Amino acid sequence: MMTPSRRRALGLIAAAALMALPQVVMAQAYPTKPVKIIVPFAAGGRADALARMLAQGLQEQMGQPFVVENRGGASGSLGSDLVAKAPPDGYTLLLASTGTHAILPKITTKLPYDSDRDFTPIALMVESYSFIGVHPGVKASNLKEFVDLARAKPGEFNYASSGVGTYNHFAGEFFNIAAGSKITHIAYRGSGPSVNDLVAGHVQMMIGGEFIEVAQAGKVRILATTNPQRWPGLPDVPTMKEAGLAEFSAPPLWFGLLGPGGMPRELVEKLNQAANRAMSDPKTVERVKAAASIVRTESADAFGSLIKTEQKAFGDVARQTNMKFEE
Repeated sequence: MMTPSRRRALGLIAAAALMALPQVVMAQAYPTKPVKIIVPFAAGGRADALARMLAQGLQEQMGQPFVVENRGGASGSLGSDLVAKAPPDGYTLLLASTGTHAILPKITTKLPYDSDRDFTPIALMVESYSFIGVHPGVKASNLKEFVDLARAKPGEFNYASSGVGTYNHFAGEFFNIAAGSKITHIAYRGSGPSVNDLVAGHVQMMIGGEFIEVAQAGKVRILATTNPQRWPGLPDVPTMKEAGLAEFSAPPLWFGLLGPGGMPRELVEKLNQAANRAMSDPKTVERVKAAASIVRTESADAFGSLIKTEQKAFGDVARQTNMKFEE
């Protein structure tokens, strides 16, 4: 004979199963209409190109259009806010980055959303290479010589970034901390002007990937890559550890797919698997590699953990350097 407590327990299990059923059915049917991928930056950049690669792969797998929309502004928070406030049904997604979700929440208090609660991590896509680039006029042929020079002349060298609070900015401060140097930050409005002034010699250093083409033309000298492994496109460029500055600890720049907070688990898993397949396509892997990046596929949970780990790393440096950004 079934006891009342056992009957109650079975009833709760049955109720939970019935509540979960609509989510399972929704995930199985998804997508039944076009899906938007919001890129929170202007068209033509690295994030835009990656979003279009992903959209093509998802569309081929799922049989519905995945439409890329560029909604730049406010350092990526404008487009991010559109996704944060969208229904958690998988039809509005975000091409997020280190800047939008690991850095920005740590340097401003004016975001119109909670960067953790209002988003669901879906899939890590790409890790991009960054490099230490110096003007050819700098009297250093390798990283050790440059570090020694910068230490010997505190305040005499400048480094460029594409704006306050950008990845280049943080990378420069990670460098100062690791090297014990005092290289002064100069913020520009975008990567174009910052690279132009590096080439012209108005600034002596920049950390990023925006100057690879001019470096290959001999207008910038690359001393090291900040990633844990060498980039196949520049196989002779050492890592920071190989070049003698193992203390440099800036996390690599990443791009990934997020959705609104509260998305059903079944839907997240379906999108994660589809995104991983799309990014692992051999043609996509080669296109990503040519852009000084590597494809990285992870589970949704692992991606969420990565974001939290990097938020702490960038938050620590922001506090240490009193870095703030308010538009």
